[in-house]
Amino acid sequence: MIELDKNEKINCEYLIIGSGAGGSVASKYLTDCGKDVLLIEEGGHSETIKLDTFSKSFLNSWRNSGVTPVISKSNFAFGEGMCLGGGTSVNGGLVWRTPEIILKEWNKTLNTNKFSSNNLSKYFIEIEKNLGLNLSQSLNTPENKESLKLLEMGEKKLLKVVKIPNSINSSEEKNKLTLGQLSNSKNSILQKYIISSKKKGLRVFTKCVAKKLITKDNEINSVEVITNNEKKIIYAKNVILACGATQTPMLLKNSFGNNYLKSKIQNHLNLRIGVKFTENMQSHNGTLFTRQLQEYLDDGILIMPTSFNKSNFFSSLVKMSNDELSLIEREINNFSSFIIQLQSFNKINLNNYFNQTILSYNIHELDIIKLRKYFSIFCSMLFEFGAELIFLPFKKNFKINKKDNLVYFFEKNLVPKNLEMVSVHGMSSAKMGIKKENDKVFNLQGCSFDFKNLFCLDSSILPSSTIESPQGTIMAVASQILEENFN
Repeated sequence: MIELDKNEKINCEYLIIGSGAGGSVASKYLTDCGKDVLLIEEGGHSETIKLDTFSKSFLNSWRNSGVTPVISKSNFAFGEGMCLGGGTSVNGGLVWRTPEIILKEWNKTLNTNKFSSNNLSKYFIEIEKNLGLNLSQSLNTPENKESLKLLEMGEKKLLKVVKIPNSINSSEEKNKLTLGQLSNSKNSILQKYIISSKKKGLRVFTKCVAKKLITKDNEINSVEVITNNEKKIIYAKNVILACGATQTPMLLKNSFGNNYLKSKIQNHLNLRIGVKFTENMQSHNGTLFTRQLQEYLDDGILIMPTSFNKSNFFSSLVKMSNDELSLIEREINNFSSFIIQLQSFNKINLNNYFNQTILSYNIHELDIIKLRKYFSIFCSMLFEFGAELIFLPFKKNFKINKKDNLVYFFEKNLVPKNLEMVSVHGMSSAKMGIKKENDKVFNLQGCSFDFKNLFCLDSSILPSSTIESPQGTIMAVASQILEENFN
């Protein structure tokens, strides 16, 4: 991608900061309208052909090499993409429509109807068309036995199990997507939105970090950036923030002071379990898994299989002895992996100390109660459907078998200090509102209350977390905001 010339003065009509779901949509929409658009991205352009291992992918495509630590009683890590395409380049390619329960909550809270399914439907249809969403995956392969297990549970227990909408274009590659590695096996936003827009005049500067918004006459006049270790100024008539859940509020705080925004990040907690079945599962050879258990969605709980390889799987089992690890390796064909995802009640605190991001979080007791309930339910079903041993995301007492009293076990061991959690979905850290408040600095049209030429289109503006993976929601809401402001 283009690098900034040392002596060049940069002007543009629209400056987009960040190239994830929201920034990509803005790039395409505005370029298609014939606007003068400049997109800047803090990360580089990570080509999949050069990142053929997980370690290379994490080092080059994720912030802090894949893991941003969170100060917490639990072991808790937060993951964010940092490359051209943002999180959309390293995620699993899942593009869900916003659950109805979330849309109703948003409309009620904000006293509006703009977030109804009918109003957002046209945007989702266009997004799904652009990304070639696939709902026709076959389960008739030996590598997708976890999905078959989930489907069997749903049929026999009368539980809601649905197909996963994804932008996968090929089953030739083994699935690397849910492990966080770049892959050519999906129709990525990078290709469909950014690269295609470059042919229409979009300018893209990578490894360009926005440091401060500079104001003049109650507008954003320019943006101070760092590129090639040098400070530059970009002048723009309109500025669109699409930096993500941590970086958008950090940029606002660095520009206008810590008191400008009281920022907390709503998130989904991912807790991963490993399961040894009595039958051969071949999960480590799998492609993308295809089903999700949605029976408990209204309670903020989703359950789904996830792919893994040996290295990834063993990294979560370092607490085991060498003899135990050797036994697992010999029997790896019988192992599978599942995720229990929870819409967290508490939020991640985003603190700015000397322009450094410090995250902190404490899981709420209501979340603990909910996790105990659904771990008991799901593990019980797993044992009923062929599991003989389950490894849990616990620091201690992490193995259970069908002889264990699950209710008692989880009551005793599922406690904050024993949990190992990950989150890759951050939202609502600079959310929209009806009026300006300490945690709301953008209106329902995505425009700043203070600066008429400053907009936000990323996950931070969402009124709340989405239960499901938020990419589709971010793209649809961004499309709606663009049409309202720049049609």
